[in-house]
Amino acid sequence: MRRGSTHGRGAWRRCVQASLIGCVALFFILLGPGIVHAGSGPDWPTYQNEIGRSGNNSAETVISPTSAPHLKLHWIHTAASSISVQPVVANNTVYWGSWDNGEEHATDFNNNRLWTYGTGVTTDQSCVPTTAGIASTSTIATVSINGTPTSVDFFGGGTAAMYGLNATTGKLIWRTSLGSAPSHFIWSSPAVYNGSVYIGISSFGDCPLVQGQEVQLNASTGAIQHIFNTVPTGCIGPGIWGSASIDPSGNGGQGAVYVTTGNPGSCSTSEPYAYSIIELSASNVSTVLGSWQIPASQQLTDTDFGTTPTLFTANGTNMVGAVNKNGYYYALKRDALSAGPVWEDKVGNGGDCPQCGTGNISPSSWDGSTLYIASGNTTINGTNCQGSLRAVNPATGSYIWQHCFGNGPVLGPVATANGVIAASQGQYLMVLNASSGATLFRYQDTNSGSLFYGGPSISHGIIYVGNMDGRLYAIGT
Repeated sequence: MRRGSTHGRGAWRRCVQASLIGCVALFFILLGPGIVHAGSGPDWPTYQNEIGRSGNNSAETVISPTSAPHLKLHWIHTAASSISVQPVVANNTVYWGSWDNGEEHATDFNNNRLWTYGTGVTTDQSCVPTTAGIASTSTIATVSINGTPTSVDFFGGGTAAMYGLNATTGKLIWRTSLGSAPSHFIWSSPAVYNGSVYIGISSFGDCPLVQGQEVQLNASTGAIQHIFNTVPTGCIGPGIWGSASIDPSGNGGQGAVYVTTGNPGSCSTSEPYAYSIIELSASNVSTVLGSWQIPASQQLTDTDFGTTPTLFTANGTNMVGAVNKNGYYYALKRDALSAGPVWEDKVGNGGDCPQCGTGNISPSSWDGSTLYIASGNTTINGTNCQGSLRAVNPATGSYIWQHCFGNGPVLGPVATANGVIAASQGQYLMVLNASSGATLFRYQDTNSGSLFYGGPSISHGIIYVGNMDGRLYAIGT
């Protein structure tokens, strides 16, 4: 990501993700000592709903291809500044961050404010954007705090620090600094697994570039356990803008963490982990299990991965996929990254300005049978599209259907549930039929400064989505 590129993360896709995991819902699955994670139920407790980042809510029953055409606005909650995160749902509460004073919010289903917590903002006039607050999507998980199971809200704050708040009261449990503002920033979202929190570290906007990292922390105390450095100490280079995806069955059943990285910097040696998809050990992220770097022939001036990888399967094979700013979506075998892509699709135009439409950073969604991949500017059947959404065969990369958007690129993650797909583009929230790609519903935010940079979540019969104009929308039947 380069200065002025609105930061490779997709210029604020960051927040979209960008990240998380959580739990505390109707059903829990024990993942490890002192922590449980929501593996089923209608909640949406983390970035892209679960640690594999499928972006799919298989327990949703209210919103469907039949009911979606009758969706309507339920309420709007207005913040003082931009919302770029994906709202998460747990404890009958909606959790979301905004850029005004780096506020973390908890709102009930009736739009009543339960609590807010300010973390501050990062400002650097040489960067784009010049100021940002919370761009890290929350993860809600139950953790043992001093021997008591406690619902905790994990997220990256507005000044390069990780937070663990009591999800019920909003009170601080722990805060861990992971860098110094304004150089460092947390655009990614946390994943919580087996008693640890995983979070990516990058620069605020390559102004200056810093050493990229994936940090593993103790979920109960916030203590740093392990760090993966994308380049040796003393070097600068590939930040981790996107969120980690976790495969508990990977690494021989010990757990594997998948991350993507940004552009290289300056170093006395080569930077083999730039522009890469990387597999790390879940028990110790400093251990690299595998990696693959985009070939030089497909590298552009600023070929960041500004997205979050999606874990999926194809004919029984465990796969991982991610889109790059060069416009290609790459699908690889999880346990054989170095072998390179099984298939790749050119889904959008390459470039370094995702919010302008050149560059692609939207995390895909996987509903158990089909991949749904969004893009920025592209061409479909001879038509120039501002953005797109495609249903893709996970085994071959072939298109099942393609949908052309005319109002803007898709920057945030794609969400699926019960036969419908939700994606945001420009001023619109779009809801499509997962089988055909036909439009079922659209909602336009016509307010000044309206742009949907963050992605939607689908939970309890409601689609929640935030806008850069500071409005959080709840849309349901």
